Amino acid sequence: MKRNIHLTLMALAGLLLHLEAAAQKVSLTVTNPTDMQRQEVIEADLQAISQLLNTDSSEPIVVTNALGQEMPCQKSHDGRLLLFVALQPDSKAEFTIKKGKPSAFKSQVYGRIYPERLDDLTWENDRGIYRMYGPALQRTGEKSYGTDVWVKNTPELVAEQRYRLHMAGWAKGDSLRKAGKKEEGDAVFRDASFHLDHGYGMDVYSVGASLGCGTPALMKDGQLCFPYCFKECKILDNGPLRFTAELTYGTTADGTTEHRLITLDKGSHYNKMTVWYEGISKPTTLAAGVVLHGDKDLVLDKDYVLYADPTDNPKVHQSQIFVGTLFPEGASQTVRLDGKPSHGVGLIQQYKGAPYTYYFGSAWSNYDVTTLAHWRLLADEYLARLRQPLSVQLNP
Repeated sequence: MKRNIHLTLMALAGLLLHLEAAAQKVSLTVTNPTDMQRQEVIEADLQAISQLLNTDSSEPIVVTNALGQEMPCQKSHDGRLLLFVALQPDSKAEFTIKKGKPSAFKSQVYGRIYPERLDDLTWENDRGIYRMYGPALQRTGEKSYGTDVWVKNTPELVAEQRYRLHMAGWAKGDSLRKAGKKEEGDAVFRDASFHLDHGYGMDVYSVGASLGCGTPALMKDGQLCFPYCFKECKILDNGPLRFTAELTYGTTADGTTEHRLITLDKGSHYNKMTVWYEGISKPTTLAAGVVLHGDKDLVLDKDYVLYADPTDNPKVHQSQIFVGTLFPEGASQTVRLDGKPSHGVGLIQQYKGAPYTYYFGSAWSNYDVTTLAHWRLLADEYLARLRQPLSVQLNP
């Protein structure tokens, strides 16, 4: 009898040890259901992972691939585990999640508000840089509404350096000019200005009183009602794989308040934009698109608006900035709106203010997208990926 009890206790102890060992790790399987090579950030439910690991979602975790190599990962503000994966067509990859202190990995995305430059919100990944204007700029009276694009041809994060050099060059150049040394002052600023290419890109996209690249706007009497600079901004995620910011715009004369949630992932040419409005009293038309600086190189499709922008000085820069907005749910129509300036936009009719999601982004001909045809191919592939997402499965 005692021997049977002893054997039973040993079996129970072995079972408990097995269950405890099983609770130390979780298998994550990612499946590519498409015939395309995929490289993108995937999401897994942190709460589900925590339950399988028998731990709290605040506890640190480590993710490794099939070879045991640690992978960069990120916990997002909305309870997701983020992982950048690459999968061949019609294939799957296995990863292991376990408790542990993750290594420090180099961030591939970053953004912040730059009070030293009139409250710019500037963010970037390894593909491009974007800027939205803040309350300090609005107080100056300058009419800059839309989203700015800074081109780059390096995967390194360079916005901080550009601001630092530009601001220092401006101050030193201005001091030299005031001292009567105009040519020397101009040369100092020219060597530091982020409006010129110093080997890794520049800011040569014209925005002003326009939508710029991908800004939303309501329509009234057939005209765009441009939002002004943001009133409030909260940065919710800041690397290493995803940047997220929530912006609130001041209430307009007709009583509407605009909100935006913007997300940019490592490796993506496109930002995810979710926009919603408070105070819309009757259905209206929502527009999103890009400003036009010429009469050609505009592509209008039911699912996107694409454009090859000639830069603010085509004869000097001799390159193109590819910009676009994608509408995975399909826009009501895509049109060219002639005006000063003109725009290519997607229109969402009978809009009542509820959250609406679309995508906006850019590329540079001196980096990884060389032609408008290439840019269109990427748009088609990006939409196909959105409509056939990678499958993510968790197992003990």
